[in-house]
Amino acid sequence: MTTFLILCISTACIIAAYFSFKSWRRGTAARANGCRPPKKYLHKDPLLGLDLFLNTGKAIQEHRYLPELTRRYKTLGNTFLSKSLGSSSVNSIEPDNLQAVFSTKFNDWGVEPVILPAQHPFCGRGFITTDGAAWGHSRALLRPSFDRGSAIDLPTLEVALSKFINRIPRDASTVDLQPLLFSLVRHPKVPFYDQRSVITRLGQTSAEAQQFLKAFDHSMLGSGIRIALGPFKFLYRDPQWTASCRTTHQFAARYVTKAIAYRKSNLAKENDLPDQEEGRQRRPVLLYAMAEQTDDAETLRNEILQALMAAQETTAALISNVFFLLSRHQSVWRQLRHEVLSLGDCKLEPEVLQGMKFLRNVLNETLRLHPVFPQMNRIALTDTVLPVGGGVDGASPIFAPAGTMFDTSWYNLHRLPSIWGTDAEIFKPDRWETFKPGPWQFVPFGGGPRGCLGRTKALVEASFIVVKIMQEFRQIESRDDLDWTGQVQLTAKNANGCKIALKPA
Repeated sequence: MTTFLILCISTACIIAAYFSFKSWRRGTAARANGCRPPKKYLHKDPLLGLDLFLNTGKAIQEHRYLPELTRRYKTLGNTFLSKSLGSSSVNSIEPDNLQAVFSTKFNDWGVEPVILPAQHPFCGRGFITTDGAAWGHSRALLRPSFDRGSAIDLPTLEVALSKFINRIPRDASTVDLQPLLFSLVRHPKVPFYDQRSVITRLGQTSAEAQQFLKAFDHSMLGSGIRIALGPFKFLYRDPQWTASCRTTHQFAARYVTKAIAYRKSNLAKENDLPDQEEGRQRRPVLLYAMAEQTDDAETLRNEILQALMAAQETTAALISNVFFLLSRHQSVWRQLRHEVLSLGDCKLEPEVLQGMKFLRNVLNETLRLHPVFPQMNRIALTDTVLPVGGGVDGASPIFAPAGTMFDTSWYNLHRLPSIWGTDAEIFKPDRWETFKPGPWQFVPFGGGPRGCLGRTKALVEASFIVVKIMQEFRQIESRDDLDWTGQVQLTAKNANGCKIALKPA
């Protein structure tokens, strides 16, 4: 008994000494870098921060999360410290801090310790869930598709778009454009399909595909809850989530098997294909490109599921927001339609769309006010320093020990009067004629090494859809007096939809 007691006391002393040394070392590093603590969120529960966790969850459920974030930043400033479920979090919209976290000190910050344990049963290891060399390998699998432009397939999109336009009422009756847009852009994005078969009947995918999409949505929802619960993710017990993950795996696996079989039989014999372009067109572009580089079935399955996660709702939400804003700003509609009509019979190639200056301004201004990804977070992988936000004046560096969370809000960054002026809350595309944001002041697609590979694809597809709709319709009216209300999940969309009326040309 005495020996056991001595062993317990010795172990306790060693642990205490370890944490004391760790605290001393971190304090020394903080002082050496001139660090000061930032302002703190005033918690009712200062130990675990349960008050903030519950407040945030309730705000998300009631579609008040973005205004609630705005209130916190206006009250506490551009950088403040908070706790959620016991984890310390630096919340900041200071461009210098964003540059440090997402670019210059990229290797100090990551996602894997938070995201991978929560999402592994759904989508495993891939470009969204890993850091370091594993992330680099995943990124390399994806990059060729986007570098060579094969991810942009406007002819395929045009076939689906013609069916979509036929579903818009031509008698100036009210239509909610948002769900129609989601049905337009979502099904062709499912990267396991023969795309031409998907678009033959818009919105009428097979029962099997519908089952997959339903399971995929539930898998994403459960993963999001597990991420939010952090160390308490074990409390989320939903047998349906496990079943949904299994369904997504089974659906994806069949297409991965086909991609691998095609690789083995044809990759080294492309000249044997009697119609090579036809063969490539009928195969999923992204999955095919990745299968050229690896035949590991689990890797391909994980990467393709994560690619679909990244593509979820982004283009549809952007276009929906564009038409929501245009319906309330008639002068902008008229100016943009003038630019659209000036194209005449010009073929809408990506280069033509990217050269439309005012359309680009409208898209930028829409993304400024309503970024599709309204927030982003990281976790410190090692002890590190943020350049600003500490001290009473917020000008001192901040010491961030390993395990510190970093949360930022693109939504609030894009509305800072100190950057965008006193009219920051106003939809004003003309501001882009003269104003050029500085580094890390406008970040609609993230930035740094993990910046969105699909940025060009999303903007070209959005431009194409906007132009085609405006060629068909000469007037737009808002049929909804409700303000834009952010429904935040992985992305943000208007909880009230996009209720408008369009009059044909």
